[in-house]
Formats: sequence, C-alpha cells, structure tokens
Amino acid sequence: MASLRVVNRLFCRGFVVLTLLLMFFNEVLIYYIAQSSWKSIDCKLDNCTRLLLIADPQILGESYDRSSHSALARYDLDRFLKKSFERAVSFTQPHIIVFLGDLLDEGNIATAQEYKQYVQRFKRIYNNKKLSNRVHVPGDNDIGGDNGDYISNSNQRRFENEFMSEDLFDYDNHLRFFKINRMLLDFTNPDKEHNAERLRIGVSHAPLLIGGGPLLRAVISDLDPHIMFSGHWHESRIFIYPSTKAINFYENAVRHFDLKAIKEQEHSYLEIMVPTCSYRMGKSKIGMGYAVLENYNLSYTVLWQPNRFILLFTYMFWGLFVLCSAIVYKMMTRCPFRVAKRQSPYSRVSTIPQF
Repeated sequence: MASLRVVNRLFCRGFVVLTLLLMFFNEVLIYYIAQSSWKSIDCKLDNCTRLLLIADPQILGESYDRSSHSALARYDLDRFLKKSFERAVSFTQPHIIVFLGDLLDEGNIATAQEYKQYVQRFKRIYNNKKLSNRVHVPGDNDIGGDNGDYISNSNQRRFENEFMSEDLFDYDNHLRFFKINRMLLDFTNPDKEHNAERLRIGVSHAPLLIGGGPLLRAVISDLDPHIMFSGHWHESRIFIYPSTKAINFYENAVRHFDLKAIKEQEHSYLEIMVPTCSYRMGKSKIGMGYAVLENYNLSYTVLWQPNRFILLFTYMFWGLFVLCSAIVYKMMTRCPFRVAKRQSPYSRVSTIPQF
C-alpha cells in the first residue's frame, strides 16, 4: 500500500507540473515567441515618427453572448489584448497610437451604464500613461451605420466625449491627421490653409480607395492625403488608387514606400488596411500595424499575434487527456488484472480423494 501511495503522489505531481508548464507556455512564453518573428524598423533620421496602428479590438459586450462562459470569454479576450498591446509597445516604442474603429463590439447598442463599463475596460487594456499621443476614429460597432443602420447623435456624442476629446491633429509640426468617417460621409479639415506644409495622414475605419464615390472624391480634392490607414475588413491589405487591385500582405516583412513619388510621380494614392487584433473575429491571422515615417518615406510591417484559439484548444485536449488518464489509472490500481494458474489434467486427477 505504501508503494501505491507513492505512485499516486508521483502521478498527481507529474500532471500538476505539466499543467503549469502548459499554462506558462500559453499565457507568457507564447507572446515572446510571437515577438521573435516581428521585424524591427530602425530610425535613420531625427524626425522619425513611429506609429502603432490598432484596428477592430471589439471589446466584448454582455448582450450578444449570454452563455454560461461569456464572462470567461470577456476576461480572456481582455487579457489577450492587454498582453499583446504591452509587447507591441515595448517592441515599437511608438510616438503615436492610432485606433482605427470598432473599439467596442456593442458600443452602438449599449445603455449608458453598459457603455461606461465597456469604456473603462477598454482604457484598462490600453492603459499607458507615457503614450498620450493618440488618435481614435469610430467604427460601425461604436456608433452604428453598418448596412445602413441609423446613427444617433447620442452615440456620436458619447464616443467623441470618451475617446476623441483630446485626440491629436498635428504632431511635431510635420504630420497632420485627418479623421474620415465613411458611415457619415464626413471628415475633419479645420486648418485647410496649412495642409500643404505637412505630411497628411487619413485615418478611417472603413476602407476608402476601394469604395470610390463622392466621399473619396472629396477626400482627394480637399485633403490630398499622402497615406491612409483603415480597418473594418479584419484583413491585411494594401490599395494603390486608381488601381482596384488589392494586395494581400501577410508575410513577416517590411514594406517601404516613397510617399512623395507615389503622389507626385505616379499620381496615385496609398491606403493600408490593418488587420484585426482580436482573435474573436474568426481570422487565423491577426495583428497590429507598425509604421515608421521619415520625411516622406514610409516603412510598414504587421506585428502578428499568436492564434489564441489553438492555445485554448490545447487546454481542452489536455483536460480530456488528464481525465482519461486518471480513469484508466484508477481502474488499473483498484482492479488489477490477475492471471489464474492453469491446472493440468494430471494435477486435477491427483487431487481426487481416495476411498
């Protein structure tokens, strides 16, 4: 019995140690493994500006999913976004963070109290007191407008009050950001007289160059941007207008663009679509955009994130394996197999009593 207790103790300790190692890998080490594939972009000039671009985090709400595990799903996504953001900030040391819409998943339908809770969660996830230079644009899940949905004034106002009240417009006297709202067919341009003196960056939730229409014509005419960043599709794409061909960008590489040459020599416009950073969007490739501007030279890459669903599946398979192993082990220790001695016919005869 003593030897059996020792075996039981070793069996349990072995599974505990392996479980802790799995958790360490999934919750800590995997973020550093993902970071090892990121490409750094070195600044060569003094006026170098680093941008961290975050699209479609879509903080989960409480209305769409009311299942028994919804609270765990919200916690897990919040933690994943926070850990990914912390590693990205540490790696890029950005001067400016740009949020490209759909910050919240249920912002357009949330009550005032729910909205306040969602905003608090968002700010806890993306909290960094050293990074005060931020730009936010609303998405359809923030204020409405998807598939022609009504956009209320209250939804616009509360998003502006919570996210856009202290947003950046000019940076270091050489960059100018323009917020473009495709749902409302509107954009900001408060200082048109001095636009030509700065490198102009358009930021929009929904893509602009691929859609065309009056908004695009107005943006080109009034803003004449050197570069535009967007999200919404949850994909990583590059558009060069007037071409209608989308270039998929899913490699671990850095793309370089001469923004002045694209505009003045090729007479084209460049838009980069940043993929979603949330694993809940059903995409196998998720990440954050990282752009470096030096004069009119743009370097861009994507900081690809680990596939969280695969990691969650490992927990499920490991749990099933532990359960099955425990059942088999208990059966073997409590009901050991015993082989009965076979008796020969002669031995049976010899055991017959003699009268």
